[in-house]
Amino acid sequence: MKMLKFFGFCLLVMLSSCDSMKYLPVSLDYTPNLTFKPGPSTILIVNKFDINLLQNFTKRRIRAIKAGAIAAVNYAQTELQQLPNMKVINLVDTVDFKLNTDSIKVLALTNHADYVLTLDNFIPSIDLTELNNSFASYTSTVQIDFTLFENGGLNSKKLNAILNEPHSEMPNMGLIGNLILQPTVGGNKESVMLTAQHATKIALRDYLPYTITHTRAIYNEDWIQPATNEILANNYIKADTLLRPFLKDPINERAAKAAYQLAIVYEAQGRVEKAIKYAQISVDKFKTNYALILLDELKTE
Repeated sequence: MKMLKFFGFCLLVMLSSCDSMKYLPVSLDYTPNLTFKPGPSTILIVNKFDINLLQNFTKRRIRAIKAGAIAAVNYAQTELQQLPNMKVINLVDTVDFKLNTDSIKVLALTNHADYVLTLDNFIPSIDLTELNNSFASYTSTVQIDFTLFENGGLNSKKLNAILNEPHSEMPNMGLIGNLILQPTVGGNKESVMLTAQHATKIALRDYLPYTITHTRAIYNEDWIQPATNEILANNYIKADTLLRPFLKDPINERAAKAAYQLAIVYEAQGRVEKAIKYAQISVDKFKTNYALILLDELKTE
């Protein structure tokens, strides 16, 4: 087993110079769709996610889940208390992460809170998103569910998000090798925490001014590399010109990759509708997880 892991590490080092993918940060600015009541307000944050139900998980994985959930609620506190006239009370136990069993009505009355924000669910994972003859790509994924209550619990609104972010790229070691080397939630606590913060921002997006930055994976094979270089240099018009001829490529996989890159070009320019159009073309021509994730996220932007 140790020899196999050592071989995998050596192969990873040898392949590290073969950049099959590059990465581009793409940012979009948003203004709130909803507002809290005018004047001074108090919002209470409590935990309604029972981590003790995760009995079948390893202690290491549970620690990573707990760290991610705590990072999420702390991030929510940081963001919400930047709103004008907003006081935030965070009752989440950051040591034991205990479930709060009090009713929303009691919590609101006891703490004189206008709003109560509950963390209801938190599910992180490290998922395989792309596999070819050379490499395997993984994403850090977080599903997070909040509920915002007002009027002592009489009114409520679900605030949910699912976020996929590029995590790592490994050499394709075959079935057994990939199983051994596949990154785990338990071994990637910092990645879980970071994705949790980003997912929290998306979940609260209706109430917060924010900027979303997606790290988009872009192809860097020889035939598409000139366009990739222009994208990385923010020369989007030139990249558009270089990519368009490949949309008619008789090889569907190449046409799909060109359409995927074009979708990223338009997203980077803030032209979301056109980005959706080309992401859909990419999926239709040759379905990949990169294009599916891009299309799904574009539809929520």
